[in-house]
Amino acid sequence: MKRLISAILLLICVMTGFAQSAVDNDFEELSTEDQSLLIKAIGMVDDGLSEAVTSDFDYLVSKYPKNYIVRYERAYNNALLERYGEVIKDQKLLLNHKLANERTYQLIGNAYDFTGNRKKAANVYRDGLKRFPQSGSLNMEIGNLYYLDKDYNKALEYYNLGIVAEPNFASNYYRAAMLYLCTDVAKVWGLVYAESAILLAPSNESRHQELAETMMDCLKESITMSFDGESRLSVKLVPGQDIKIDDKSKTVYLGFPGIYEAAIMKPLMKMQLKKIPFTANIQQLIDLRRGAVENYYSATGNLFGSSMYLLEFQKKIIDAGHWDAYNYFLFMPSNPEEFGEWYESHSDELNAFIDWYNNDPYILGDGRSVDIMQIYNHYRPITLPEALRIQASLVADKKLTDSESNTEVSAD
Repeated sequence: MKRLISAILLLICVMTGFAQSAVDNDFEELSTEDQSLLIKAIGMVDDGLSEAVTSDFDYLVSKYPKNYIVRYERAYNNALLERYGEVIKDQKLLLNHKLANERTYQLIGNAYDFTGNRKKAANVYRDGLKRFPQSGSLNMEIGNLYYLDKDYNKALEYYNLGIVAEPNFASNYYRAAMLYLCTDVAKVWGLVYAESAILLAPSNESRHQELAETMMDCLKESITMSFDGESRLSVKLVPGQDIKIDDKSKTVYLGFPGIYEAAIMKPLMKMQLKKIPFTANIQQLIDLRRGAVENYYSATGNLFGSSMYLLEFQKKIIDAGHWDAYNYFLFMPSNPEEFGEWYESHSDELNAFIDWYNNDPYILGDGRSVDIMQIYNHYRPITLPEALRIQASLVADKKLTDSESNTEVSAD
């Protein structure tokens, strides 16, 4: 019985974010019979039977009014039942309790938000951030409030703060990606964040589909080719190259979006030479994205280092021999027909990639980042001549091809 209880307590810890020792103390305050009742009630909530256990939670709270786990689980159940007023009634005991964590503040803040009191919700989230400054979810909730007010720049500010605070919390990448991909100035960041969101939460199928489709649409809309008369290629991922020079150190800082846009030009030019229209199908994206990684490493020597860990991770996948399978996994929801045709004869390759990923997953933090706020953390200092060499190397083949194929190329 003790082993069973320990396993259940661990489950409760995962669900609520409580420390094991604190949960032990609160849980053992309950009688054996009431422990069983609480475990049963939590299980029924997980099975979608919230209404059926309302009286059980009320009974437990009446018997143990200061027990945090009991009161939190009732508040959580009330939130599922959209009884937000009842959730708010419990806020004082919940928020002032030593076991309160970021999810507690999120629960109470959400209750205020759903009752239309965004100002009070924001105050709760901000109070939570003072207590738990490394919370990605609380930064996200504040960002969501700004999003609802259509203040998208402030929303992005808090999503990015949440990414820095908790780099493996996928929701901030997702929300920022959907905003960046809708702009004309930050599409590259949208592509990076979208892929990171998928990698950090691969089991979230609905978001995976939305992100994959949006990524594919972004590339399809940003890259145009025409072959009527004079060949034309236009890439519009960034509005222009971003170059800054530090007056003291004379270090030249190249903007990552511009570097990435330049890196995809060579593989695009190869497609154009073969007169292959760009439709953003999965096989084309495999070739395009592989070419971008190889061009980036060849021309820059990994200029941004682990500050753009996504490219390092992509190179690991290429080196491990799983690049095709990875991209079919990544873009599968956006083109199920093409994926299905590939999968019929390559299922072993997909399984091999999944096994590889499970052993070496995408983990950020500890010096690994992909966000706009930390992009220069591991940037290699370069001089102006080296910056010019890098830019020339990225587009060298493009110039050569231009002169030989009478092709007009533009990268905005």
